[in-house]
Amino acid sequence: MTRISERGKSIFASPFRKYLPYADAAKARGIDVIHLNIGQPDFLMPDGILDSFKWSASSFVPYGIAEGENELRATWAEYYQKFNIEVTAENVMVTTGASEALQMALLAIADPGDEAIVPEPFYANYNGFCQIAGVNIVPLPTSIDDGFPIPPSVDFEAAITERTRCILISNPNNPTGKIFPQEQLRQLVRLAVKHDLFLMVDEAYSEFVYQTYDFYSALTFADADQHVIVIDSVSKRFNACGLRVGALVSRNAALLDSITNLSRLRLSPPMLAQRMAIQLLKSPGSYYAGVLEEFTHRRALMLDRLKKIDGLDFHAPEGAFYIFARLPIEDSEDFSRWLLTDFSHQGQTVMIAPGTGFYASPGQGLNEVRIAYVLEEKRLSAAMDCLEQALATYPKTVSAALKA
Repeated sequence: MTRISERGKSIFASPFRKYLPYADAAKARGIDVIHLNIGQPDFLMPDGILDSFKWSASSFVPYGIAEGENELRATWAEYYQKFNIEVTAENVMVTTGASEALQMALLAIADPGDEAIVPEPFYANYNGFCQIAGVNIVPLPTSIDDGFPIPPSVDFEAAITERTRCILISNPNNPTGKIFPQEQLRQLVRLAVKHDLFLMVDEAYSEFVYQTYDFYSALTFADADQHVIVIDSVSKRFNACGLRVGALVSRNAALLDSITNLSRLRLSPPMLAQRMAIQLLKSPGSYYAGVLEEFTHRRALMLDRLKKIDGLDFHAPEGAFYIFARLPIEDSEDFSRWLLTDFSHQGQTVMIAPGTGFYASPGQGLNEVRIAYVLEEKRLSAAMDCLEQALATYPKTVSAALKA
């Protein structure tokens, strides 16, 4: 038999997509699958973006600049002014989605065997990105019991070793929705400077901040120019996930040189998508306000429905559009699969992401799931009807196990 590498056989399986074959099979049986497993919003992009787009440079699509088209880099730098951040086009490296930005950053700053300190639960694909780069995740556990608190800086510092190369966080956090207050960010910046580390912050959800919470970018701290890396994307804020346009933003010239070399290996980001991203980033403030208002309503609906389900615990998200919940079950993998293979309610079921993939620590997330409230309210209500009925009939709930 042709040999497959150990890396190929053990590569991390994304919890957002691993059960898609089961979902496809359910649809083939006539079941309406409501997808709350992945952060693919259903709101519209700004008016006219698709209608007005056309490629006018020539009759073919050429390679572009490896670092990204100059106009897009300048537009992205201008976008950051809304957060009172001064960066230049040269500080922005355009990537094929935020995923490539994360992967390139890890490859540029760490060698195999090096470490990244990451509070958990975290964006599940960090597991895969670090695995590919040969970087070991050093997790800092947080618990739903006290609302997934951001670990104090002393915990981060206690985890630093001679192999530590970065602290990796998402702000707002995916999947918990936690937002890092300015002072806690400042403390992490100071740690990065003190120990000569990188603070890498995934800020893809910066426009999704609720109630009285405030978002502070890590780029705010200009005194840490050499230590801050921000990962960004047009995917979430414009519902343009399929464009695959992201960015790595830093003021560290040596890092940017390394990223440039990596970028040249894959030639250039998608050219047509970059043209669209330029227009998207020029969207008026009213667009962002409208999207946030819609997600505020969706969030309220979800909180109201979830608190009525017996045995379900959750923390109200401060940002992003996910709820990380603890269910009265023993195995979130089995439950997520069962929803697609054995359950339906009025011809519908719901697809969610099992919680185990959002941890590096073995045995964590067994009774937790991530729910993405990315659909309009009627679909969310139907999904919650399914979840409530599923938990009442699932044969392996904690209550059923105790009675057995």
